[in-house]
Amino acid sequence: MHSELSGRRSSWVRAVLVCLGVAAVGTVLVLALAADHHTGVYGTALAPQARLSAAAPLLGVPAWMLRRTRGGPWLSAVAGGIAGAVSLGCSAWMHVVAGRQGSPAHRADAYTLFEISALIVVLVLAVRYGAAWPAAVAAVVLGTAVIVRPVAVEVSENSLLVALFCTFAVCAALVAALVARLIAVERRRHTEQVRLEQRLAFARDLHDFVAHHVTGIVVQAQGAQAVAASRPETIASSLGQIERTAVEALRALRHMVSGLRTEAGFLPAGDVQQLRALVADFALPGGGRAGLVQEGPVGSLPAAAMSVIHRVVMESLTNVRKHAPDSRNVSVTLRVVSGTAELDIVNDRPGPGGDTAGYGLVGLEERVTAEGGTFRTGPDDQGRWRVSARIPFGGVWRDLP
Repeated sequence: MHSELSGRRSSWVRAVLVCLGVAAVGTVLVLALAADHHTGVYGTALAPQARLSAAAPLLGVPAWMLRRTRGGPWLSAVAGGIAGAVSLGCSAWMHVVAGRQGSPAHRADAYTLFEISALIVVLVLAVRYGAAWPAAVAAVVLGTAVIVRPVAVEVSENSLLVALFCTFAVCAALVAALVARLIAVERRRHTEQVRLEQRLAFARDLHDFVAHHVTGIVVQAQGAQAVAASRPETIASSLGQIERTAVEALRALRHMVSGLRTEAGFLPAGDVQQLRALVADFALPGGGRAGLVQEGPVGSLPAAAMSVIHRVVMESLTNVRKHAPDSRNVSVTLRVVSGTAELDIVNDRPGPGGDTAGYGLVGLEERVTAEGGTFRTGPDDQGRWRVSARIPFGGVWRDLP
């Protein structure tokens, strides 16, 4: 809820800033147009060229409005380049007209501040929203058009000062547009990174929780089929266990979907009671069971530590079901010693008891090592398959996805 309010506040502030920026730009353009009319540039022999070049930046308006379409970035950059080219052409024609013998235009004040201001605005829009290479070309053309305009008719001290001021304005506009473009790129990169992390978190939860329940359903159904003929009285209890496992799978899926819609975690962190229930409900087709041994103040474990432990135990038991279904006994030992949670899951059959080539153990190792712990799998010195995790919890724990 807090994040939602922050998002709304951020959008509101951004909208206010955009409105203020548009109002400021509009005010500058209106004042520049009034200044041009006051100097009488549109009443001289250069009026046609001045009007045409002043209207050229209007090409950037539709391009800016279509900037979010598929061809919008190219359209923004190309329109800006065309506007700058039209302005340069008009400046060259003004220079030719003013240089003719006896022309009254050579003394005309053709600074056209409106055109200069409008071209700077188009420059910002082209660099900010345009495609990379066309925007670079458009920036060169527009910057040249702005700097050349004051000296197009006559090179004098005043025109050179205006050209110098225009150079500074172009540089400032380029810097502002590039900074805004880089900020937008970084924001998109960060958004993509967040989406990738969310997808990976969802994939881990899907594997850790849903695959665990589904594997249990498959194994229980296979066991029920195997004993259906010889022990039909066990079918009812098997069906009840399958139903409970399916309900847990649906609950896990529902919680993950709700986690995608909100900012809550995908699944509950898990506690000691859930860990005990998970181990107690574990059963193999051949009748093998799992036992939990607790040593030390297990109830004082932080929620983040219990979340990792719960996932390690769940994935390990799932792997035992898939790869060592003939195991008779699976021991789960959880001990808390000197600010460290030590977890060992051992099944009594030699050979691989874990998915060494799959994603489950890789994801568990990432989770454990991310919390500063260690994670190992493999046969022990007695030939049993062992999964070991050592997780320190003395520092500050962060919430897991």
